[in-house]
Amino acid sequence: MRFEVSLQCVESGEYLAQCDQVQAQGRGLSTTAALDSLRAEIRYRLEYCPCSGIEEDLIELDVTSP
Repeated sequence: MRFEVSLQCVESGEYLAQCDQVQAQGRGLSTTAALDSLRAEIRYRLEYCPCSGIEEDLIELDVTSP
């Protein structure tokens, strides 16, 4: 599954990764941390139950920076 993601540095110095397709966002002190947080949030929203086990490598992030 491929998701379009915007990535930006916000005033606090954190990075914010957002995906409008699933209305999710992730924050982190680095771009990697923000994207990992977003990937986990997307996986959580797609799982029907915790036992469904959507694998992390099935979620592809197509990142654009403003």
